[in-house]
Amino acid sequence: MAHNLRSRQVPAQPSDEPEADPPPTSVHDSAHRLQSLRKRVTFRSVNQDENNTDSTPMTDSPKPVLAKEKVPPEDLKPWPRSRMLIVLILFRWVNAVLTQTFFAPDEYWQSLEVAHNIVFGYGYLTWEWRTGLRGFTHPIIFAVLYKTLQVLNIDHPMLLVLLPKILQATFSAIGDYHLYKFSHCLWGESVARWTLFCHLSSWFVFYTAARTLTNTMEMILTVCAMYYYPWPSSMIKGVDPSQHRYSTGLYLLLAALACIMRPTAAIIWIPLCAWHLVRCRNLILALLVDFIPIGSAALSCSLLMDRICYGRWVFVHFNFLRVNTVYNISSFYGTQPWHWYLTQGLPVIIGTHVFPFILGIRLAGRAYRPLVLLMVWTQFVYSLLQHKEYRFLLPLVPIAMSFCGVSLCKLSKSGRATSMAMFILASNLPICLYTGLIHQRGTLDVMGYIQTIGHAPDVHIRVPSVLFLMPCHSTPFFSHVHANISMRFLECPPNLGRYRTEEATYQDEADVFFENPSDWLKTEFRPGSNLPRYLVFYDVLLPKIKRFLTSRGYSKTASFFHTHVPLESRIGRHVLVYSRPLKIPLAQA
Repeated sequence: MAHNLRSRQVPAQPSDEPEADPPPTSVHDSAHRLQSLRKRVTFRSVNQDENNTDSTPMTDSPKPVLAKEKVPPEDLKPWPRSRMLIVLILFRWVNAVLTQTFFAPDEYWQSLEVAHNIVFGYGYLTWEWRTGLRGFTHPIIFAVLYKTLQVLNIDHPMLLVLLPKILQATFSAIGDYHLYKFSHCLWGESVARWTLFCHLSSWFVFYTAARTLTNTMEMILTVCAMYYYPWPSSMIKGVDPSQHRYSTGLYLLLAALACIMRPTAAIIWIPLCAWHLVRCRNLILALLVDFIPIGSAALSCSLLMDRICYGRWVFVHFNFLRVNTVYNISSFYGTQPWHWYLTQGLPVIIGTHVFPFILGIRLAGRAYRPLVLLMVWTQFVYSLLQHKEYRFLLPLVPIAMSFCGVSLCKLSKSGRATSMAMFILASNLPICLYTGLIHQRGTLDVMGYIQTIGHAPDVHIRVPSVLFLMPCHSTPFFSHVHANISMRFLECPPNLGRYRTEEATYQDEADVFFENPSDWLKTEFRPGSNLPRYLVFYDVLLPKIKRFLTSRGYSKTASFFHTHVPLESRIGRHVLVYSRPLKIPLAQA
């Protein structure tokens, strides 16, 4: 009778459940004990909800079990992973469409131009490819895309320009997704959400995410590998350390691929791999089973691919490191002081995220000091090289955004995270739109104009010729025209023999031209020689060559806005196109 009354008072309790566990007459299974304790917790919670009154706690229900059932207010339910990945891909596709400006020559000349040459048989290969300094692992990705378009007979110039950005944006979305999982593993759901917000709102990530740079792929592969890296249990606070799904083989494969695409990725992964080996219980076994086989396989595949594409055996990674470190050829393209990354490089690419970044380092604690040391180490090694660029620090941005997520999560508990988030959005969104749609867009717009010329109906009768009187590699090339027309630009290869014989007076073709543009043109195009049909140059050059243009019958046919703030003296605000009338001789009767 008492059992029936209890069942009516608590409908959620099964009618056949006893009031208490029977006395232990034998050794009970641990799973049965946990199930029994869970039922008591359910009984108490249902009873309190129905009566809505204070009741005396059950004396036979252990407090630790009840404490585990309570969900802390800062813990959030994880977002659906599949939906989140789809949203990230759509976001990055929009990112790709809004990226219509020029950033770095390598975006085209070290990837798309090489891929176009592989698939369609024409495309300019810079001096790095002629001397075996670059590997084909990265360009082959876009060569596969181009080959697919060619087989389907849809290799339209518009698709050749747009689809590589869409593909790269998809890779970046996968990197965003793994950054979320990385932060969730180390800090929890709240930090992961704020980290993803900071990463998506970063102006520099938005500026580079859809660009076909090896630096962008290096960032993506690095953050993916970091998620699968076996971090110490003291750093894993978002999940149960025993449930952390690390994979030694997968993280080594991703890290090896990053180093193959860009050898400087080894600056990050050599200390991380060494730290992993130090923590291994069996060092020899880890080397023989994981590190040596995976590294050897990745390097062998890279060597084989380069052997097929170059037609000879080339160890591009050794050549790359030797030329850029021992002989310091990269300094030919500009030098910066040793402190540049600390005082200008990192603050610029992080932008207004610098405030939560610094606060996040302080709040994260000593357990996450290895990530801070990794950033310091990478900047220190890069600072040893004279040639420095913003994009070299791209792999460090996801780590910085993770610390930003830590600080915003802490501020959210006091209600101040919203104002900080609004400040980040308000300061980054205009920069994202300006750098993606306006700043330095003229050199891309002019290639669209050249593309229409190259695909004109009468191109087989009037074969156009184009001369770019601009700093070398200022525009894309055949990958954006997709027509085998005559095009020439001012070349600027470094003095590859200077490590044997010092030549302080060495000047490339671009330097010689800008020293005296008018004399260069008169020497290059003497009376009676064939003149190019089109000349493309910045407006700052016009006063220096105007007399030559007038004397040769050139007139302005197009002008494209480039930038409000030219970054150097040879770059102007507009890109001009001058052309001369083409005289077609009449056929003899």
